[in-house]
Amino acid sequence: MKFRIQLSQKHQFILTFLLFNLVSFSSYGIQAYVYNGTGQSPENKLIALTVAGIVNRDTPRLYLRNVYETWSYAQTDETWEDIYKKEGMVEFTVISDINQLVQTFSSFIKGAITYDASLTYGNFTGQSFRWQGEAATLLGGLTDCIPVPVGNTYITINKPATVEVPDFFGTLPTIEVSAQLAQSSHPWNNTSLTAEQRYFAWIDWSLANLLPRTNPSKFYLREITDWAIQQRMFQLNLAGTEDLRFTSLPDVKAEKIEQVMNYMRTQRPGEIFHVYGWMRPEPLVQWISAYGGSFHETLLSNLSWHKVFPVNPNHVYTRPSVNGAAWKLENKHYVLFIASEGDAGNWVVGFQGGAWQSAYRGQVPVGWGVNLHMFEEFPFLARYYYSSATANDGFIAVATPLGYAYPDVFPSSHLNNAITKTNELMQRFDVQSVYAYKHYNGAGKSTYRGIEISNNFDFPKLGSFAAQTDAQLTLLYDPALQTQRTYTGYGGLLYNHVNDETFYANVSNLTTARDRIVSKLSGKTKPNFLLAGYQRFRNDGNTSTTAHDITVQRLKTLMDDIKNNPTLGADVEFVTPEKFTWLLRKSMGLPASEQPAIHNNNQLLTFTNRDGSIQINLELEEQQAVNISVYNLSGQKMYSTEWEAEAGTNITTIDFREKGIFILHISGKNVSLTTKIGR
Repeated sequence: MKFRIQLSQKHQFILTFLLFNLVSFSSYGIQAYVYNGTGQSPENKLIALTVAGIVNRDTPRLYLRNVYETWSYAQTDETWEDIYKKEGMVEFTVISDINQLVQTFSSFIKGAITYDASLTYGNFTGQSFRWQGEAATLLGGLTDCIPVPVGNTYITINKPATVEVPDFFGTLPTIEVSAQLAQSSHPWNNTSLTAEQRYFAWIDWSLANLLPRTNPSKFYLREITDWAIQQRMFQLNLAGTEDLRFTSLPDVKAEKIEQVMNYMRTQRPGEIFHVYGWMRPEPLVQWISAYGGSFHETLLSNLSWHKVFPVNPNHVYTRPSVNGAAWKLENKHYVLFIASEGDAGNWVVGFQGGAWQSAYRGQVPVGWGVNLHMFEEFPFLARYYYSSATANDGFIAVATPLGYAYPDVFPSSHLNNAITKTNELMQRFDVQSVYAYKHYNGAGKSTYRGIEISNNFDFPKLGSFAAQTDAQLTLLYDPALQTQRTYTGYGGLLYNHVNDETFYANVSNLTTARDRIVSKLSGKTKPNFLLAGYQRFRNDGNTSTTAHDITVQRLKTLMDDIKNNPTLGADVEFVTPEKFTWLLRKSMGLPASEQPAIHNNNQLLTFTNRDGSIQINLELEEQQAVNISVYNLSGQKMYSTEWEAEAGTNITTIDFREKGIFILHISGKNVSLTTKIGR
């Protein structure tokens, strides 16, 4: 069997990558700096974030340690720093003094935006941020200036009265604005106003003056970071008072966020835009999707560094968990565990809550949730995950390949772009399974500012999106469908698990968890498929008391106990999402292709295994001689032949019988097609 995947021209894998893959990262010889933010003041950390965002725009120059580290894994910054030393061959010089940092990069910095550091605001209990400091940081990112508190004499820097804000993304004229945000003449410094009113006054001014000159494809919601600065995003720090009650975000705040989303829609009609930071209350991610946006939790630093660290743009992302040619459907119980939070950039950047660094990783099959948009934006992260993955490390896109978004909510004007981009991401990163969830409205359906917030998916729309993007399986949590059931009537293949203690299951007692899973397998006709747990994974030694958190070590113990069950343990096989998907489709008589097809303009290449050989179908516009070559992953040519092909459909068979993962390349006049083949 074979199926087609759309591949845009810019993502064709050309033969050049084979040569690039032979080059060590040592060839880059990167010299860079680390700013050690441990114990530094919030004001100094804002400066460091801003400097990093400015100097990392084209080259990785400044890495931040403990300036704004993800909460999910306390060693995130230190671990990446070590990886960049070992695998990126970076030589770091450490700076701990903030003035030394500013002077080191003085040639990149045009001056200071001064502000009142005593002014704070919080959207909810427990949050307090220096709103004028964030305002100075936003303005500094647009003018290559740094935020410096009024009265700070330690940092040696020019403090101009005004700065010029150009339009980097369009044709608007440059404007001159105040660089001294603490001046009493500004409307946001009216002392008769509340802290909230003063912050809103700044937001209203920045919406009118700065938003039209910021990035038209992405914006930042919540505490500002170097990523927002590097990408010259608009930033505002607004949130509701509660985690899940979406009406806790009042209209006065929602209107300001909507102004930014409408700007995105106007500037890039029909194009999915991206929102970074954090959405509180979380159900309003549906609200963002209804405007055509995808959301990404990114409350962390160093994304400006990860963005520009050099990786061969033609790198082929292969991993050993994709090996359909070796799989055989048997009379077994196939059981899958998924590591959740894959939609969250914090989890992807934070080594899956530190679980990726577990000494036990690779000993048991796991489905790691990933955000393919984050992989695209930060290719070294993707390269590291793929290069360090074992055969037991499967990947699944959460909640869509585009990030945390709802394709059944996207406006019709944005669907074509969403489908095209999703296809590209799934093809590039070779991830064909998706995990989706929507369950945040106890009332069922409600309207928020004209947008329907639903507790359930629109299944025909979700299935149609899955079919159009060639998703081989969409796993989901939805109370409107039966649990542990497959559905094919909506378009693509859907598999639901709900309200059966498998979504953030209680794993505090492994014996109880074992018995619960065994009971779900008992008496089932084989082959049988079970999504046994969508869990939040944590690092080895983590002492979290949250009932649904689990380490890889404890998961291994749980799996071993199930395998030791005297009645059915011998028939249990724990699998990755890739194997779960492939075998499930086989069991249902659905196409479960070992190889994809490439369709590029008028060129169509498909290939199938035939008695150990490979049959190639190729459509051409004109008669020509084409070269067929097969390379191993080290770039060594394993097979080569020339084929005289006719215009139209051509079929040939090559006698290549080696086992493993290889690169098939076909070249000719206006033909350059490259893809992976697994045997």
